[in-house]
Amino acid sequence: MQGFGKSSRSSRRRPNRRSSQGPSQPPIPLQRPNQIVNPNLDSRAYGPAKLPPASNGRASNGKAAQRQSPRASYSDSSRLNLRNVLTNPAQNGKSAASRRDEAGRSLSVRGSNRPNASLPLTADFNGQGRSDRQQPPTAMQPKRTRRSRRPAKPPSAMLYLTRLLILGVGIGAIAGTFLSVWNPTGRTQSAQATSAAAERPQAHTARTFRRDGMPGTVSPVPVATRLGQPIAPLAASIQSLIAQNPELTVGVFVGDLDTGNYVDLNGATIFPAASTIKAPVLVAFLQDVDAGKIRLDEQLTMQPGDVTEGSGELQYQEPGIQVNALETAFKMITISDNTATNMVMAKVGGLPLLNQRFRAWGLNHTVLNNLLADIAGTNTTSAKDLSMLMMAVTQGDFLSLRSRDRFLEIMRGTVNDNLLPAGLGAGAVIAHKTGNLATLTGDTGIVDMPNGKRYVITAIVKRTDESDNGPVLIQQISQTVYQYFARPRAAAPASLAPAAPTTTPTP
Repeated sequence: MQGFGKSSRSSRRRPNRRSSQGPSQPPIPLQRPNQIVNPNLDSRAYGPAKLPPASNGRASNGKAAQRQSPRASYSDSSRLNLRNVLTNPAQNGKSAASRRDEAGRSLSVRGSNRPNASLPLTADFNGQGRSDRQQPPTAMQPKRTRRSRRPAKPPSAMLYLTRLLILGVGIGAIAGTFLSVWNPTGRTQSAQATSAAAERPQAHTARTFRRDGMPGTVSPVPVATRLGQPIAPLAASIQSLIAQNPELTVGVFVGDLDTGNYVDLNGATIFPAASTIKAPVLVAFLQDVDAGKIRLDEQLTMQPGDVTEGSGELQYQEPGIQVNALETAFKMITISDNTATNMVMAKVGGLPLLNQRFRAWGLNHTVLNNLLADIAGTNTTSAKDLSMLMMAVTQGDFLSLRSRDRFLEIMRGTVNDNLLPAGLGAGAVIAHKTGNLATLTGDTGIVDMPNGKRYVITAIVKRTDESDNGPVLIQQISQTVYQYFARPRAAAPASLAPAAPTTTPTP
């Protein structure tokens, strides 16, 4: 009906239809107090949200939902459980993108045509929507399933014991190092033991390597403790030779440089030294060379007081001439030059200092009372003193290795070979020094045999003016000793233990 009556339903709908066709308004975010809408979050990630009905209470064919107020409350919306969405068994096999699409389609079922249908919604853990920026860190992440862990195997007892052993060794090493560094008592005892060992006589032990120019050691008793056992068979043979010359006084001392065994027949008897005293003087000279007090190439001036009679050729030179130091030492030994000997003794400090050295070496019977030539025989020595000195020098005492070699070289140049060298076999080498007076003949030396054996021997014979058997007896003694050491080495040890019962040697 047309007129002034009520407007028809169609007329009443027209304004709303036109309003719906107008431009869409921007979505108005819903806010609660102190809440901020996060436009970056996608509401589809939290599942469908139910919107409240229209304010007029009427809705037909979904059109009333379009007139719903933007301030509609979401308090009556169904609670969204994120944990159900993430752990839904039906969606476990689906990808995250497909789950987000399904959630978005659920939210757009109702009110998809509304202007505010794309409101960014969030859901807290109580199920209520919120739009603040503070989101749970795990809201967008799928729930991780816990892997079943195999129970840890308890460590074995052997592992604990190994660890304790390593720990104990480490602690012990650290503690030992600390105590060795910190403990002053140990250092004091070590210093005392070192000084006591230096004061004790050195035993016959193998020496370690040292430089050949380093001075040798000097001990109060050089080789007394190095002696082994008496060689009874050899001593008996020598004694039988001496018994055939009752008019002679004989002193003999033989030492085996390999074993230390020895023969001592009146070895401590004091005799006039004659020219055998020149052997200890040569040792003192070479000691000063080792100490740097004498250079072998320096010139020694012959003083008038040095010139003397007897053997030698320097006595025929004018006083004031200069002679090379090494050449002077050679003349003192090789041709037994008495003038050269006086020059050497003056260079090393004179008679008092030489006697002091002899006593320090343990040569108790070797004394210089006068310069050479000592025709009266006031200078003294013994067969044991001279042999012990030879043993000490050969084994590295008193002299450096270099000076020891020079000592042997000079002594091997002795011209007189009528005493000890006359009793040696072919191929033997001897470094020796002879001495002769009107009533005395002596010789001391070091013998190297072709079989590698080395020994020292000193024989001094004091005779009467009527007897000339002294040199012959020394030759016989030298031959007997040489033949004894020339035996096969398997037979030699039988003489080392004279107290042992004798046995028949095996072939």
